[in-house]
Amino acid sequence: MQRRKIIAGIVLILLVTVVAPASQEASLEQKLASLEKIGRKFSFVVLGDNRAGDPTCDAVYAKLIASALERKPDFLINTGDQIDKPGNLTNWKRFKELSRDVSVPYFLTVGNHDVHVEVAGSEEAYMDQADLPGKEIYYSFVAGNSLFLVLDSYIKGEDKRITGEQFAWLQMVLSTSREKHKFVVVHHPLFPEKGKGKHHGNSLDRYPAERDLLHGLFKQYGVEYVFMGHEHLYLRKTIDGIAYIITGGGGAPLYADDRNGGFHHYLLMTVDGDNVTGEVVDVNGKARDRF
Repeated sequence: MQRRKIIAGIVLILLVTVVAPASQEASLEQKLASLEKIGRKFSFVVLGDNRAGDPTCDAVYAKLIASALERKPDFLINTGDQIDKPGNLTNWKRFKELSRDVSVPYFLTVGNHDVHVEVAGSEEAYMDQADLPGKEIYYSFVAGNSLFLVLDSYIKGEDKRITGEQFAWLQMVLSTSREKHKFVVVHHPLFPEKGKGKHHGNSLDRYPAERDLLHGLFKQYGVEYVFMGHEHLYLRKTIDGIAYIITGGGGAPLYADDRNGGFHHYLLMTVDGDNVTGEVVDVNGKARDRF
């Protein structure tokens, strides 16, 4: 009888070990399927560089998240630097605590404070903490009539570049897409401005030839919006019909004064059939830009 109990216990442990990840994956699949079937009108929030784990940053992020959720978005996107110290599990725990009221899908992007080439295990920690499609470090999903592509600009040996296998994957997804709208998310900006922020010449613009190939791909396949972080400010510019928007005001210390986009904020984007509109909302709930 004792032997039977031991065997039954072992079988139960094995079942839990095997079934638990499958149920989590099913939950993600259900969320993605729900987004694909969403109506012609939906909204989503974009923010980034909140750096969970720093008390000052956390207070700002908590206020932004509360404000954003009042708008009832269908999902959220973070442009990266979700945590303060790469691979730090305490920071990840804090990020989840601060985001606990987010009941809609929340899509994350790899930032250099999440994964760092010099911090062993930081990428593995990111993938363990994230519940994301595909490779998790870069992936795509569909919401209604729109395609979303989330890129990783911090792959070891390819940092501050979108190249190799990831570029080939991106080209394949874009070339086979039939969605009306196409949005891209990546942490490092393609066109940061000198004098605004701290990373001009040290983002995707560090490798101009590869940056231009990426921009050309976006232009070829009709990408409309590219959301980026890294610079702790708000900046919007249009190049060849593509709106490049830096939204790095999620809580981390600001890199500019208020007149130059140095304010904490999030974007509220609305897709309504053929039309896309955006509103920039600061930490006090004030609209700072509309487009």
